[in-house]
Amino acid sequence: MIEHIFLVGNSGKKFEIILDFLGLVEKLFYLSGKYDIELTVGDTVMENSFLRLLGHVELDFPEAPEKAARPPTPPVDPYSRYGPKAEINHIFRVPEKRPAQELFLAFLGLILLPFIGFLVGLLRLGVNLKNFPSSTVPATFAILFHGGIAAVLLLYVLFWLKLDLFTTLKALGFLGAFLLFVGHRILSHLAHTSAKLKSA
Repeated sequence: MIEHIFLVGNSGKKFEIILDFLGLVEKLFYLSGKYDIELTVGDTVMENSFLRLLGHVELDFPEAPEKAARPPTPPVDPYSRYGPKAEINHIFRVPEKRPAQELFLAFLGLILLPFIGFLVGLLRLGVNLKNFPSSTVPATFAILFHGGIAAVLLLYVLFWLKLDLFTTLKALGFLGAFLLFVGHRILSHLAHTSAKLKSA
C-alpha cells in the first residue's frame, strides 16, 4: 500500500491545495491504479479531530525507468507469524559406514587390558588389608568409600551403554559428594591412627 500526505495551505480563511499528479509519479513510485483521497483535520489543541473519506481517483502513470526508486516493503502483519507455516521437508544424512566388528573388538580389548592387568597384579602381589579399620564405624565408612568407587565405575559402564551425558553428570555429582564425605572420614581416621602409632 502506497500513501502520501499533502499539507493543505491556507490563505486567510480559505484552505486549498492543487495536486499535480504528473509531478507525483516519483513519490507514488510510478504505480498506477486506484487511490483513495482522505481528509484529516486535527491539531494538538483540537478535541474533535476527524478523518473522512472524500473519494478516489484512478491514476495511470507511465512505466517506471530503470533507475527509479522502488516502493518500500509493506509492513509485516505481526499476527501473520501465528498462521500456518510452509511444510519443511528434511532429508537426513546417510549414516557413515561403521568399522568392522573385528576392529571394534580389538579396540575394546585394548581398553580392558589395563583393568585386567590391574586385577592380575592384585592377585599376584596380594591385597594389603593391614590398614583396614577394625572398629565398626571406620570400617563402615571404608566399605562405603570402596563401594562408591565401584559405583562410579559402574556409572561409566552405564554411560557407555545407554545413559546420556546429562544424566551421567547428575549421578556423578551425587556420587562425588558422597565419596568426598566418606573419603574424608576414613582418611581422617587413618591419619589419626597413624599419629597414635608414631607417638607410641
